[in-house]
Amino acid sequence: YRHRLEHCLLVDDISFEKISDLNLYPSFHINHLYYYGQKLESKIIGSSRGKKILPINLAAERSIKFTLHADQPMFPSEPFSLIHTAVNRKTKEGKSLGEQYAIDVYNALESLTINAAWQIKMEDKLGSITEGKYADLIILDQNPLDIDKNNLRNIKVIDTYVHGNKVNLNP
Repeated sequence: YRHRLEHCLLVDDISFEKISDLNLYPSFHINHLYYYGQKLESKIIGSSRGKKILPINLAAERSIKFTLHADQPMFPSEPFSLIHTAVNRKTKEGKSLGEQYAIDVYNALESLTINAAWQIKMEDKLGSITEGKYADLIILDQNPLDIDKNNLRNIKVIDTYVHGNKVNLNP
């Protein structure tokens, strides 16, 4: 089984040990940091716990397959916004929060592609560009691995392909 834990806002080291031992797989709702981080820290859960929200790198350090997600329709599905927040750990107001839990761009990309496909048992069809898979992919205007990490949110999709066929998203 591939049981997924949703949101994972406040998970500590001991809990990650248990998550690993039980073969559970977190999906982090990183938008909580971006949209609510400042309020969580200042008014809801306090400063010490606010700085510990969404400790994504603890999963990465333990080689736990994790994903990032946004709950639609509550939040827009903007993958590069999720990546930007996981890498930069900044609220929408620009406040840094829990920088020690940041992940690198490569891990963030894996969380939305290879790991996401794996978590839903679709790794044989989705998640990477490999012969025999669906050939769902996007063409970007910038390489997320090469640009300044503060510009990740600004990456634009130039083309989209589904099953290897170009899709016109702006008719």
